[in-house]
Amino acid sequence: MAKGDLRKNLRRGVYVIPTSLTILNLFFGFRCIVFATRALEAIANGHASMAAEMFETACLSLLFAAIFDTFDGMVARQLGATSEFGKEYDSLADVVTFGAAPAVLVYAWGLHLLDKLGGGIAFLFLVAGSLRLARFNIMTGKTDYRYFVGLPIPAGALTIASIINYASSPVNDRRFATVIAIVTVAIAFAMVSPIRYRSQKGLALQKERSLMYFLALALIVGLASKWPREFWFVLAIGYLASGPFIRLWSIAFPPRRADPELIEPLEVP
Repeated sequence: MAKGDLRKNLRRGVYVIPTSLTILNLFFGFRCIVFATRALEAIANGHASMAAEMFETACLSLLFAAIFDTFDGMVARQLGATSEFGKEYDSLADVVTFGAAPAVLVYAWGLHLLDKLGGGIAFLFLVAGSLRLARFNIMTGKTDYRYFVGLPIPAGALTIASIINYASSPVNDRRFATVIAIVTVAIAFAMVSPIRYRSQKGLALQKERSLMYFLALALIVGLASKWPREFWFVLAIGYLASGPFIRLWSIAFPPRRADPELIEPLEVP
């Protein structure tokens, strides 16, 4: 085998790694849909406890999907294996995993009580997520990398999953289903809104940190281990609220800019 052919085959092998992670992302999204539909069937048969267990499995599937979605792009960049095919395939997988899967999940859990209205709201979430992905694709490289414009679709899906995982028993009250519908609509509009959310790319992880930073990290890990449902729920809701909060804070306390009339000119000798 020629040396050039060997390098070409190795290059193809490198490309397989991030694509395989994207496939795992898609698999867990499909797994979420399967368990959500099985849970809806269990509700119809009067097995609420069985449905709750299936909802928990569906929520955890979305969490695993988000982990693989995070690492496929990271691994591709580290290996120098980024490609247009990989970007397009990742977006298509995200529509299924973080658009269709949470829409089916929230419908099966509570929105089905609202009949056609509930189905329409679940579809609204899917549409908002797909629009969010399309906007992200055309704005990549044109905006500040430290921020997302609109709530990222994985964050929207994980917010839905965190709520359901926190209270996995099927909803049987139309008034509470109405509250869930309002929350779902709010998340959908957050994804297509111009509100900026902090990106993990803007975190300076390579900078030196004090010991207090690692103590705080250990405390967070301990809390997450002790109360995983509550921690996931608070973290997701906190990130959802962080965008509007930062926006309102910047309006109330705009950054001070130096007045050019008050700046003394430098004397040139």
